[in-house]
Amino acid sequence: MVYTLVENGYIEKRNNNEYSLTLKAYEVGINAVQNLDQISLINSTLADLSRETGRVAQFSIEDNSQLLCVQSIGQTAPSFSVYTNVGRRSPLYYTSAGKAILSTYSNNEIIERWGKFDVKPLTEHTITDVHALLKDISEIKQRHYALDREENEYNIFCVGALVMNYTNTPLDAISISRITLTGEEERTISETLVSAVKRLSATLGYVMR
Repeated sequence: MVYTLVENGYIEKRNNNEYSLTLKAYEVGINAVQNLDQISLINSTLADLSRETGRVAQFSIEDNSQLLCVQSIGQTAPSFSVYTNVGRRSPLYYTSAGKAILSTYSNNEIIERWGKFDVKPLTEHTITDVHALLKDISEIKQRHYALDREENEYNIFCVGALVMNYTNTPLDAISISRITLTGEEERTISETLVSAVKRLSATLGYVMR
C-alpha cells in the first residue's frame, strides 16, 4: 500500500527512510473538508425550506444524464412519493430539479440529450415533445425556477431551482414538493426557494455576473 501511495504522489520517502505526506495529499484533505462543509450547508438549507414551506425539500444532482436524489428532508409519510426518496433516479425532462439543470444547456445540447432519453408519458401532463421542452426551458431561464405540475406523478407538484458554486457552475438543484400548487403557492414558494438558493450559492462562493 505504501508503494502505491508513493507511486500516486500522496506520500514521499525522505533520505532518513521515513515517509511524509505530499501537497497532493493535503489537497485531497482540504477538498474533503470543503465537501463536508457543502453538505452541511445544503442540509441546513433543506431543513429551513421544509420548515418554512411545510413541504418536502430535496437536493438532487445530475448523474449519467439522470436526476439522482441525494438528500430529502420533510417527508413524514413513507407513501408520499418515491420520487422524493434518497437514491431515487428520474429522467431530467419531467422533474423540476431536472429541468432546472437542463436550463444550463444550450438548445442544441438539449436536443442531443433528448435523443438519448427514454421518453414516455407517465401522466397526461408529461412533456413528450422536445419543442415543448425547449419552450418550457426558455420560461425557466426567464423566471429562474422550474415547475413539475404532475408531469412525473399525479398529485405531486414541485418547484426547483439551481444551486451554483464558487466556479460559477451549477452544483445542481434543490426542489420543493407537495400534493398541491395553487397560483399563490407557486408565487410564495418560488420566491422562498429562489431566495434560499441565491443565499446558498453566495455562501458557496458563487459570484453573480
